[in-house]
Amino acid sequence: MVELIIFKNLFIALLLGALIGLEREYARYHKRGHDYAGIRTFPLISLFGALSALLGEVINPWILIVGITLMGLLILISYFTVTFRSRQYAGATSEVAGFLTFFIGVICYYGDIGLAAALAVVITVILYARSVLHHFAERIKKYELSGTLKFALIAFVILPLLYEYNHYYGPYDLFNPFLFWLMVVFVSGMSFVGYILIKWLGEKGLGLTGLIGGLASSMAVTSSFAAKSKKQKNISQTLALGVILANGAMFVRILIIVFALNRTIFIKILLPLLLMILATLMCSYFLWRKSKRAVGNIKLTSPFTLWPALKFSLFFVAILALVKIAHIYLSSNGVYLVSFISGLANIDAITISLSQLANKGLGENLICNGIILAAITNMLTKGGIAYVFGERKFSRIVVGVFAFLMAIGVAMILL
Repeated sequence: MVELIIFKNLFIALLLGALIGLEREYARYHKRGHDYAGIRTFPLISLFGALSALLGEVINPWILIVGITLMGLLILISYFTVTFRSRQYAGATSEVAGFLTFFIGVICYYGDIGLAAALAVVITVILYARSVLHHFAERIKKYELSGTLKFALIAFVILPLLYEYNHYYGPYDLFNPFLFWLMVVFVSGMSFVGYILIKWLGEKGLGLTGLIGGLASSMAVTSSFAAKSKKQKNISQTLALGVILANGAMFVRILIIVFALNRTIFIKILLPLLLMILATLMCSYFLWRKSKRAVGNIKLTSPFTLWPALKFSLFFVAILALVKIAHIYLSSNGVYLVSFISGLANIDAITISLSQLANKGLGENLICNGIILAAITNMLTKGGIAYVFGERKFSRIVVGVFAFLMAIGVAMILL
């Protein structure tokens, strides 16, 4: 049985090496690479790695170390030979891919097939995307690279450092540094993703950004687009469309959460939320038709915007603090009051809480109305963000549509 597993792992190592080798052979025939290795050599490199790991485990661990060293020397000799023959710098992409293929074979022997396959696919995609990546690097502007580095700094350096401070501080535990910076990263991330989609898709990218971002935080999308509307007034309608689509994604998110936690509540709340989703789609279609006739070009400045993200995060933290104070001084039995206050900052927390309270004797109609009320107050907050931080036309559209949706929500509660 053990032998069969070893043979299976060796065979997979060959296949994964062949995948990378196939791309290198294709590149060579299309004059996109030099004659280092191809469809035959890469599978052998992967097999060499797997066999080195096997012999290192069965005979002596030094065999694997010798195999790694020997593979490195062979790659260096091949690289310098090719460079000497061509008398010009040939690049080392294929050589590095060959060295990594050796370790894919090692990983296959130890049975982590999923990791080995993922690495092989990623390597193959990177090799195949050579012309796309080079073209992208040629077209990138200085401020785009600068913005990318700044976003990487706040997301992948500062945020992990603040994880140690993922606790609440101050009176009543009102402030969490990690949560504050997480919202900064999220709003900046929305701006960053939006920039990329707009560059590729034009104005269509704004709607797609809103829809995707709304599945995570429609409030962050609203803040990001409101700030953008003041800088680019000519695309206010399209930005408003993105916010409305993000808000519609919030309704979908509520349905997903309730469905996962309580199917009975899901059936009861399905009709009101479907009506609000339908109204959102109707408003979005009407706005999309109008924005198609609007004339104006999108001006791309920097993909990274820190100050709007900081302002929104301060606003978000302040609302959360008010919600926490309300929970302390007001009875949690007042479901409507708690829903109203909680919805000002976050729709997910109150949705989860109320869905679970249905199993503790709380009335189903009361829970449904509480969730809808939280959604209404959440739209009230986003409407306030659009009004305060957005351009006049943008805020007028967003506030108008949200008022319409809030009226539908109130009608559902009263009925």
